[in-house]
Amino acid sequence: MDGHYAEMPAQRIAITGAPRSHGRPDGRPVNVNPNGAQNRAVPGTPVPGGQRMPAERTGNMPDRNTVRPAGTPDMPRVRPVDAGMPVQNRQPRKPTEAPVPGNAAGARLQSVPARNRVNETEQPRRPVPAKKPIQKPAAKKPPEKARLGKTRVTDIPSLTQSGNVPKEKAKKKKAPRTYVPVERTVSDEGGNTVVSVVKAVIYMIFVVVVSVFLALAIILVGNDVFAFVKSDAEINVTIPENADFEDITEILYENNIITYPEVFKLYGKLKKEGGPYVAGDFLVSPMTNYGDLMDAFKPKPKSGTSRITIPEGYTTDEIIDLMVSYGIGTREGYEEAIQNYDFDYWFLDELENEGISEDRIYRLDGYLFPDTYDFYNSSSEVTVLNKLLRRFDQLFTDEYREQCDVMGYSVDDIITLASLIEKEAGTAAEFFNVSSVFHNRLNNIAYFPCLDSDATIAYAVHHETGERPKKVDTSYETPYNTYFYKGLPPGPIANPSASAILAALSPAQTKYFYFVSDGNITYFSETKDQHDQYIADIVAKNQ
Repeated sequence: MDGHYAEMPAQRIAITGAPRSHGRPDGRPVNVNPNGAQNRAVPGTPVPGGQRMPAERTGNMPDRNTVRPAGTPDMPRVRPVDAGMPVQNRQPRKPTEAPVPGNAAGARLQSVPARNRVNETEQPRRPVPAKKPIQKPAAKKPPEKARLGKTRVTDIPSLTQSGNVPKEKAKKKKAPRTYVPVERTVSDEGGNTVVSVVKAVIYMIFVVVVSVFLALAIILVGNDVFAFVKSDAEINVTIPENADFEDITEILYENNIITYPEVFKLYGKLKKEGGPYVAGDFLVSPMTNYGDLMDAFKPKPKSGTSRITIPEGYTTDEIIDLMVSYGIGTREGYEEAIQNYDFDYWFLDELENEGISEDRIYRLDGYLFPDTYDFYNSSSEVTVLNKLLRRFDQLFTDEYREQCDVMGYSVDDIITLASLIEKEAGTAAEFFNVSSVFHNRLNNIAYFPCLDSDATIAYAVHHETGERPKKVDTSYETPYNTYFYKGLPPGPIANPSASAILAALSPAQTKYFYFVSDGNITYFSETKDQHDQYIADIVAKNQ
């Protein structure tokens, strides 16, 4: 300071605590703070009456609560007071209130800490927030539920009794555990493993042994069937007359040509082996397989073709025997094809539709047309039969079929009647008269219910016995006995010729009802007396 009074705006000194007045030598009042320190008036500060206090110089450090003019170093900050207000009207302010710098009297007051007070010449500083002390985080307390869970309820009975803790949350007292001694047994797992291993080994040994035996049996049997490794020496064997498959098997086994006769029989059964076999001596080698052995004793078919003539009036049995004698097919094969094979011909379809009699011996009786044919020696049974049926189809024309309808007979009836004509007539010249006798009887069934043909009985006997009888027994019981059964027999008794078929379709116009033959000549009669006389003459002639 320069010692002159400094001009300062009118300010009111804010005093903290209750002021105390003390006398001074110059008569100026002295402010005393609550701590007993004096608050000196700042030079230039207005005093009552509008006077200003002169500036003073002192060598003593000013009191920390003394307000100094702005710019004075180390002067404590004071809060500015309202200027121009009479002292008597001024109200003391709270120590923490100070007007906003630059405002006039009546300006809004703000709460400012005492240590932050400034005069009007200083810019207010932004209060610095006190640093919060760093606190270590408190140890987390376990949840109440967890603490209660770890606390035994029996140790704090007051909780459940006082009702502070809900009864459902209170831990129930566990019943004391009772330990029951358990008898420990020694595990037999090891023993079971050993037993299982032993069983597996035994099973494997069994499988190996069985496999070895089966393999050995297959090798031995296969060697015998296919003759892989056998002796090639030829052995002479003799086949007797009418030998069957059983006889052939026994002969081969006795001569050491086959080793397993039962296997040979089974093989023949699978092959449907049945002969026929040719009698005689044969050289056979054990190196021959089963299939070749079965064919070694059969008739050897000729290479190329064979021309065979089937006589007119041959029965089905006679045709089969004839074809087999040429080495074409077998009896069994022919019988199977005749009875069951589905041949595609209109007359056979008609026969099926009309119904085949159960007493009929052969289904194809009458339709195996007799003629001369050329056959391949290797032809099958079906091929041979089909060739004969095709020839019948060519012969029996549409005019013949129409004639059957006019006469009121089926095709099978006409063929049956033609077979009787073929067997009863001595020559083809007699066919039409013989046909007239049968037609007259069939047309007069009331007087002549039966045909009285010996040939029908002879056919049945021949089929059943294999031999044709020289004298017919009219009392022989058979559905083919036309002395007992009315009308035509169950089927044709032979395979008629074209002449016999034509005679059956166009009989001679006669009144004959009887005929008899001496073997050369046939005698026809209209009455029974004439017929008996012819019979007596023939008997007398033969005697």
